[in-house]
Amino acid sequence: KRFRKNVVLDNIDLSIPEHQITGIIGASGEGKTTILKLIIAFYKPDKGDVLYLKRSVLRDIKYVRRLFGFSTEDGSFYENLSVKENIFHFGNLYKMKRSDLKESYENLIELVGLTRAQRTLAKNLSVGMKKRLDIACSLIHNPEVLILDEPTADLDPLLRDQILSLIVKIRDHGTTIILTSQLL
Repeated sequence: KRFRKNVVLDNIDLSIPEHQITGIIGASGEGKTTILKLIIAFYKPDKGDVLYLKRSVLRDIKYVRRLFGFSTEDGSFYENLSVKENIFHFGNLYKMKRSDLKESYENLIELVGLTRAQRTLAKNLSVGMKKRLDIACSLIHNPEVLILDEPTADLDPLLRDQILSLIVKIRDHGTTIILTSQLL
């Protein structure tokens, strides 16, 4: 992948095992986020392809995007919506049936530990709760693959451990997880 004359990634050959946690680790500016954005077809590779279950992500964007959940480093939720409103908003973006959305929400809100904060505006959440909300928004449609860009960035060691424990729980539900980090 190039950005003008700057080659960011060259000759990447990567296989991600199903139902496991795969980490892409490196310093800032080394292309970790670019790899994730190629996987979800946000960026188009200058050469090569990204395959998921032998299907081209680029040629089957709508199909594949329904199977992926993506959580950005900075968060994708809306600060002036409550936890519940945010999660339902993302479920609606995936055109989930109302009954499926309600069921998924009930399971998800408990999994991420935000049951008591359902009515709290996102802007009033702690940093750790915002990370969990962002993960919940990316999981509402029950994706097969969850992609997390720097999920433990800016967290103290205790919150980092809580997020990593959450990631293991998500994996234990059968979700393939790809994450980036600067931390070993």
